[in-house]
Amino acid sequence: SECGLPEAGLDYGGLSKEFLTDLSKAAFSPEYGLFTQTSTSDSSIIPSSSAKLLDNGIDMIEFLGRVVGKALYEGILLDYCFSQVFVQKLLGRYSFLDELSTLDSELYRSLMQLKHYDGDVEELCLDFTLTEELGGKRIVHELRPGGKNISVTNENKLHYVHAMADYKLNRQILPFSNAFYRGLSDLISPSWLSLFNANEFNQLLSGGSQDFDVDDLRNNTKYTGGYTESSRTVKLFWEVIKGFKPTERCLLLKFVTSCSRAPLLGFKYLQPGFTIHKVPCDVTLWASIGGQDVDRLPSASTCYNTLKLPTYKRSSTLRSKLLYAISSNTGFELS
Repeated sequence: SECGLPEAGLDYGGLSKEFLTDLSKAAFSPEYGLFTQTSTSDSSIIPSSSAKLLDNGIDMIEFLGRVVGKALYEGILLDYCFSQVFVQKLLGRYSFLDELSTLDSELYRSLMQLKHYDGDVEELCLDFTLTEELGGKRIVHELRPGGKNISVTNENKLHYVHAMADYKLNRQILPFSNAFYRGLSDLISPSWLSLFNANEFNQLLSGGSQDFDVDDLRNNTKYTGGYTESSRTVKLFWEVIKGFKPTERCLLLKFVTSCSRAPLLGFKYLQPGFTIHKVPCDVTLWASIGGQDVDRLPSASTCYNTLKLPTYKRSSTLRSKLLYAISSNTGFELS
């Protein structure tokens, strides 16, 4: 276009990114019913047991495996973190009791209390079953054959603890992880996946730490529409975000790229590259003398990782307008 941006309808990698990020945002949302957040503080997600009640739920999870595979293949970051337990299954690895704390911290505490319980465990009236509520129905799963007829006692309580953990960590999730893996491995070679652990896989998918190197971003930023690295507004921009809190910088990154984290190996590998586009918004001479600055908010084209930055004259104005835009998520544009 005359503004120097790719025109709507032409991809250049941008619309593919937009499709993948929008699709994952909807499909991985707990409201959709396929995935749910774990009860831990890291906000990681894992397939929901209720997915099996949805029409073609398993097939949809397999499709999402392909979506994630496509994102990994294209180097497109998704702003989601999978539970370590779920990733372990994708990597073909078994999970053990101590990992339950990363999935269900409350159940883990309960099992540890039972393990160290000094009283008569039989008085707790437990058996080798797990009751689950799905679609308004109570479903009983046996932790071992004939489990509903086996009481938990002081003698077998350790077997119960490990059987419960095994069900939650391995057996319950297996149909979903197998389906997701089928989709994922259509695009990503299993031999390639085997090179990584769970944390590394999540970093490849959603980027590095919760803050990023401003200088690295600056060194890998492109300018369009008339801006250059030496433009006054551009210099003010870099001064302002260096003074941001880490959480504010992450909000800025999410505002522009749809993901709050930087690529694992740095912004050199961000696709498409981070771009600042000039939006001319001059004020009159008399208004400028009177202390008035540009009133327009910044906006973003997330499909092209482009920040559309008006020509602010003052650092204070740029900071306040940028913070307002990224905090209220205003100013999103497709192109």
